[in-house]
Amino acid sequence: MIERVTMSDWERLDAAHPAPTLFARPAWARALQSAFPRLVPYPLRARGVTIPFVRSAGGPLHWRALVGFPFGAYTCPMAEDGGPVAAESLRYALDEIAESFDSVRLVLWPLGVTDAARAGWTELQHDTAVIDLSSGADEALRGVAGISRRMAGQAERRGVTCAQSRASDAVDIYYSMLCETAAHWAQGTPSFPKALLEALVEYAGDDVEIWFAKHNGETIAGGVMLYGSTECFFWSAAMRREYSRLRPSNALNVALIRAAAERGAHWYNLGSSEGLPGVERFKRDLGARAVVYSELSHERRAYKMYARLRASLRPRAAATTIITGEAS
Repeated sequence: MIERVTMSDWERLDAAHPAPTLFARPAWARALQSAFPRLVPYPLRARGVTIPFVRSAGGPLHWRALVGFPFGAYTCPMAEDGGPVAAESLRYALDEIAESFDSVRLVLWPLGVTDAARAGWTELQHDTAVIDLSSGADEALRGVAGISRRMAGQAERRGVTCAQSRASDAVDIYYSMLCETAAHWAQGTPSFPKALLEALVEYAGDDVEIWFAKHNGETIAGGVMLYGSTECFFWSAAMRREYSRLRPSNALNVALIRAAAERGAHWYNLGSSEGLPGVERFKRDLGARAVVYSELSHERRAYKMYARLRASLRPRAAATTIITGEAS
């Protein structure tokens, strides 16, 4: 039997047992709906497994479609007590959910269950870059390559300072810099709207941090950090190109690693770098290791035919995903 979990019940579960990644918490689902009203929070419970989803509006044909979660985010299935679930329990739960919906897609948190593929489901594999903070910041920073360590020290000697901003205009300042940065990317615009960042700050509170790197009072780089119970995710990065010689991204990441470790995070997730070899190298030099994770999808035949037809009729556009490090 499939049960839709109410938002109040999900929030009570999250208060007692917060998910390891912010992407699988109620604040992310509420922020998505605020920025994209067609995406309605839709957590489900099947066979004792709770899975955070959003349900799309379904279009004119009213398709029953679930996503956990869109825009490069993850979901994290949980047992009734808020703990992790076994892969086999998740497989049975997903099969049951698939029987009731036209389309189900979920991206599994890379540091949780990873082997939940099932017959009839499509699996795509991705990888993210993760730094282990379980032994503290000093141990994690020992894994930073010499060149990155020197650049971070160079930035500090040149007067670059890094700190979290709690100013009321932090979102405005960051997003303006992100737009300036994105003008040099292939798509020319940020991969998420300002409304999503504003909603995250509203709903997630202290679990969202906006950081800035400054030089002589000028904001030259920044980043947005998202905190779950065990993961710190570097969700978005921006840097003003004319200040790249000061190496603010190196200094900022060192400061963020220390701050995340002090806060008790076990993992510092830098996100995916697929198709961005320079960004991938930057993260590897920070001591990050690649972690593979799965995107699972199940579609009924009618929905699959509809999706193919719709894709063939619309203009081709470059795919955009929310990934960190684009400006590194």
